[in-house]
Amino acid sequence: MKLRIVDNTIYEKFPPPPIEGSELLVPIRSWPELFCENLVTKVEFDEFWEKSVEEGVAYFFSWFGEPRATVLVIWDEDYRPTHIESRKIGGSFVYYQEAKPIQAEVEKLFREARPSSFAN
Repeated sequence: MKLRIVDNTIYEKFPPPPIEGSELLVPIRSWPELFCENLVTKVEFDEFWEKSVEEGVAYFFSWFGEPRATVLVIWDEDYRPTHIESRKIGGSFVYYQEAKPIQAEVEKLFREARPSSFAN
């Protein structure tokens, strides 16, 4: 028996993140991509954060550095990350020292993406 899918929202893309990403920090742009990320890392965020991603307030990223992680970024209208949360394989939080390269990459990419009117 085949199931007929009537809700196409799983195929819709998330609002585009304000940054393009890099080799190490890759945006997760849709539910299927988030599902694949979860298969690899076993990281799940609360439904609240998933709704925030759908609304374009928060963004998920795959981190391909050490340690491999899933990253949640909340940003403000001035293109500044206001919250960066990283979880490594298995769902545990990335330790402070391990998180420094992730935070540096996020902040660098957001700074580079900032419109010229916010440069100062």
